[in-house]
Amino acid sequence: MHFRVFCGTLVTDGQRYTNVAIRIEKGRIVSWERFDPHTVRITPPDVDARERVVAPGMIDIHIHGGGGRDLMEGTPDAVQAVAKHLLKYGVTGFLVTPLTAPWDAIRAAFAAAREVRQHGSEGAQVLGCHLEGPFINPKRAGAQPPEYIVPPSLQVLEEALGSLIDELRIITLAPELEGSEPLVRALVQAGVIVSIGHTDADYDAVTRAIDWGARHATHCFNAMRPLHHREPGTVGAVLTHPELKAELIWDNVHTHPAVAQMLVQAKGVGGVICISDGVAGAGMPDGYEFELWGHRAVVAEGKATLVENGSLAGSVIGMDTCWRHATQRFNWETASMLCAYNPARALGLEGRKGTLRPGADADLAIWNPACQQVESTWIAGICKYTANP
Repeated sequence: MHFRVFCGTLVTDGQRYTNVAIRIEKGRIVSWERFDPHTVRITPPDVDARERVVAPGMIDIHIHGGGGRDLMEGTPDAVQAVAKHLLKYGVTGFLVTPLTAPWDAIRAAFAAAREVRQHGSEGAQVLGCHLEGPFINPKRAGAQPPEYIVPPSLQVLEEALGSLIDELRIITLAPELEGSEPLVRALVQAGVIVSIGHTDADYDAVTRAIDWGARHATHCFNAMRPLHHREPGTVGAVLTHPELKAELIWDNVHTHPAVAQMLVQAKGVGGVICISDGVAGAGMPDGYEFELWGHRAVVAEGKATLVENGSLAGSVIGMDTCWRHATQRFNWETASMLCAYNPARALGLEGRKGTLRPGADADLAIWNPACQQVESTWIAGICKYTANP
């Protein structure tokens, strides 16, 4: 079966096009063609998006849960539930992100991710795992359970995960800790992205980690040594080293919108990747309570905080919020880079995901530009979600 989506506005790869129809066959985009919006006749199964903005499906490389479910439940059912929850935000792919916890729990999360990836997701596609911890600095633990933090060790990681280590796409660690260098070098050699985060590293320590092969910074500005004009810290190193791609939780809670804008301007649109850092409380009402591996958290006033100390405990947004905030400070084109193209490229999926160019998977989101809401989400050319069924 083949069909066309007639796009009044098509945004992809940081560019905007008008009156373009994308032709989809067997789950992939095979061609583009121009059309006259006043004379074209559109009949099913073709899709009329002449009054809409069509964009690539977003990819969330850092997410812990949502809709009341936690990926640390370690079951395929939890992964499927979160995958379906993500569709309403326009997300078509994501990394299951276990946090610092006992190794048995981390293994279970990895195993659940593998099962859904191999046997098929009912929602957004599982693209692997992002392990946030446990090789982090207790001084910058944030909402990570400090009792499960351990020193960096390749042997420990390999023994703990076994063959499941093949699911690892990104790992967050603190490079200033003893034992980090051999771990970073080995993981980079194996094709894993090493992300600097939950760290008290100074500028020189980050520079050394870049030399070892580190290439990302986890939720920039949060849980890392801040910028000072006499001691640039972790943040200063992220801002000045183009080798590092910076994750950004653009919820206007973790990061002020002016600071988010500054980050994009400093790094360039190719140097920032928006993430949700969503937790089980994402999409849930005020007063909803959940746990981050034994530590109670509550949703209130657009954020999640730990009950014990008030620390931010992940976010309660979806990637559509990041997209809207990026369009408000910049434009739709920039949003397509931060939320789709850049994460796909980081994961080695350039040309296949995060774009609507011919040859790519037909993963897309159709937006209502008037209210900036996702109206439908498509994966491999199949409509998986519609706001108005």
